[in-house]
Amino acid sequence: MTKVLIITNKNDITSDFIVKSLQERGVSFYRFNTEELSISCFLSIDYQKSTFLLVDRILNQTFDLKQFRSVYYRRPELPNFASGEMTVGEIQFLRSEFYFTLEGIYKILKDAYWISPLYAIREAENKIYQLELAKSLGFTIPNSLITNIFSDSLDFYDENGGDCVIKPVKSGLIEGQDGYDIIFTNALCSRPNNGRQVEFSPNFFQKHIDKKFDVRVTVVGESIFATRIDSQQEQITKVDWRRGEKTLAHSRFELPENLQKLSVQLLKSLNLRFGAIDFIWDINDNFVFLEINPNGQWAWIEKQTGYKISDQIVNLLEYGMD
Repeated sequence: MTKVLIITNKNDITSDFIVKSLQERGVSFYRFNTEELSISCFLSIDYQKSTFLLVDRILNQTFDLKQFRSVYYRRPELPNFASGEMTVGEIQFLRSEFYFTLEGIYKILKDAYWISPLYAIREAENKIYQLELAKSLGFTIPNSLITNIFSDSLDFYDENGGDCVIKPVKSGLIEGQDGYDIIFTNALCSRPNNGRQVEFSPNFFQKHIDKKFDVRVTVVGESIFATRIDSQQEQITKVDWRRGEKTLAHSRFELPENLQKLSVQLLKSLNLRFGAIDFIWDINDNFVFLEINPNGQWAWIEKQTGYKISDQIVNLLEYGMD
C-alpha cells in the first residue's frame, strides 16, 4: 500500500526535499504533479465498482486513492492549454473542469492525514482573519487598517506620523504575458492624495516598524524552527526582506518560550499542521507578528541553516502524529 501522496507540480523544489527524505526512509509514495492530468496521469472513478484510481502511464502504475494514508498538499497546478487552438471560453471551461475534478479528488482523500487539511489552509490564508486571531491570542501586531474609504486612509496616515507601509491583502503575484510580477510591501512615500485610487479597491495599510531583523518561524506540528534573517543589511530589503537579488544572512534563532507556545497555539487554532510565521524584532527588542503562510516555502531555510524541516514533515506523513 502506497502510504504518502504528494500533491504538487513538476517545478516545486520544496517537494523534492520531501521526496528525498521519503526515499531515504524507504517510505512508499507517489508524487502527483497535477498539471500532468490527461498528459501522463489519468483518472478513473467508477461508482458501480467503487474504484477510485489514478494512473501514471510513465511509471506504468495504478494507485487507489482510498489507500493513501497521508497527503502532503503543496502547489497543485492546472494543465496548460494552447491559446491558439481554443477560444477563451473553451479554455475557461476546461480549466473549470480540471479544477473541480481535482477538488473531487481532494474530497475522496478526506479520510487521509493531511499536511495540512485543505480547507484549513484556505481559511488561514486570509490575512484579515490572521490578524484578528493573532491579536486575540496575545501576539503584538502592527497598527493596521484595511479600507477603501479615503478619509480613513488619511486619518491612519496622520495618526501614525506618516510612517506607513502598504501591502497586498492576499498575494502580490500579478500574471502578465511574460510571466509574473510581484507587489511587495512598500513604504508610503507621501500622504494619500488620490481618493479615487483609494476607493477603487481595498487597501492594506500598516504602521511601519523600525526593526533590527526579521524572524521566520517554521512550525511543523509542535516543532519550532526559528530563523533570523538579517534584512537590514541591504537598503532594498529593509522594508520587505523578499526583495533584492543578494542572499541575506540567515542563522538559527532561539525563539522565546512564550512565542513558541503562541505559535503552536496559532496553528492549532487554524487546524494546521504546518505554518511559516513572519515576525519583526523591532529596535526596542519586541516581537511583532506580521502574518502566517499556511503553506509557505521552507526549503531555502533548510539549505541555509541545516534545520531538518523535511525530516519532521516526513515524520508526520509517515506516522500521522498530531
